[in-house]
Amino acid sequence: MFLLAHDLGTSGNKATLFSDDGRMLAAETVPYPVRFFDQNRAEQDPHDWWKAVCDSSRRLLSQAKVDPADIAVVALSGQMMGCTCVDVKGAPLRPSIIYCDQRSDREAAEIRDKVPMEEAYRIVGHRIAAVYGMEKLMWVKRNEPDIYKMTAKTLCAKDYVNFRLTGNFATDYSDASGTNAFDINTMQWSDRMIEAAGLDRSLFPEAHESVHVLGEITSEAAEATGLKAGTPVCVGGGDGSCAGVGVGCIKPGAAYNYL
Repeated sequence: MFLLAHDLGTSGNKATLFSDDGRMLAAETVPYPVRFFDQNRAEQDPHDWWKAVCDSSRRLLSQAKVDPADIAVVALSGQMMGCTCVDVKGAPLRPSIIYCDQRSDREAAEIRDKVPMEEAYRIVGHRIAAVYGMEKLMWVKRNEPDIYKMTAKTLCAKDYVNFRLTGNFATDYSDASGTNAFDINTMQWSDRMIEAAGLDRSLFPEAHESVHVLGEITSEAAEATGLKAGTPVCVGGGDGSCAGVGVGCIKPGAAYNYL
């Protein structure tokens, strides 16, 4: 049996096939663009992510000559701290505001005025800044109210693709922590932070451990990707956190330098 991993990066998606004992067998990368504009803004089209996952999956299966029935599980990592607004059917309502976008400085300042720095750090483990997902969603609410009203969930990159694969909304603890709306002590969405931001708690998807099985490949996703319907899909994790696991930084008190 084999494991199929996808990593949704900034410049493209890398699909990698592993044996069940952890050996890398094959890899395929499909690029997609980033739109940089107005000095501090950066967006991507979620449909580009999905197409890259579909194309790289098909290429990988063909290259490695692997029967889709022999894929034991699919798991994703991806760029963190984005804001992908989707409607109740999971359709993107606007381009995704990605991690390096800085447009929400005003919103970050408003949070800092309401939640003291030390309290915020104890709750979310981060500074309050424009790079995080909650601040980006605040910007959408202020500047694109019609989009905000139609938003059913705000997702990170891998969470959107997971929805396309399984039909289920969810995130993991690592990507949840990159929103600035998640309490890393209770592993729950923080009412304190979300209320300070003036946002609707229901917009944040249920959070799970990265190894949690979110669902199975749907028949529609199977047709698009070449994978077998019914194949399990794990929730996965944010790329920075997955890198930490990869270098063995898994115990309290350990640290690593992520360049």
